[in-house]
Amino acid sequence: MKIIKSFVLLIGLCVAGLTQAEGHLKVEDAWVREAPPGAMVLAGYMQLHNHADKNRLLVAAQSPAFESVMLHKTVIEGEISKMVHQPMITIPANGLVSFEPNSYHLMMMKPQQPLKAGDKVSVTLSFKDGSSEEFSYEVRATMGGMGTDHSDHNMGHQH
Repeated sequence: MKIIKSFVLLIGLCVAGLTQAEGHLKVEDAWVREAPPGAMVLAGYMQLHNHADKNRLLVAAQSPAFESVMLHKTVIEGEISKMVHQPMITIPANGLVSFEPNSYHLMMMKPQQPLKAGDKVSVTLSFKDGSSEEFSYEVRATMGGMGTDHSDHNMGHQH
């Protein structure tokens, strides 16, 4: 009987630990902008919520659907829009960072195959503490054309 109680307690602690770990970071509205066939760069967006009591430091992203994924931010200087590589993005404790057009975004380079609206791609976000989490992103049709972010990615790019 003592062994059964110990086993039940151990399972309960494991389940509680998993629930707590999963509840710290939440991604909502994760999507990738559909691009014309042959496009070499797409943009990824999301709402990244940190429910932990300490900051999370996002340092990288990767996806099997792309040759590479980089963290970027659109910066407007005067009338010029620039894409600036971000080596790290702080997700504040109990806070939110929006990845959206003309702000932070995932620069997703060289799709491994054409992506169309409705497709799903897996993206893994990696953090400075060595942890990583995988999320599913939906490919969405662009409304009104490719007028923002990576429509002309070679213009104004900085590392």
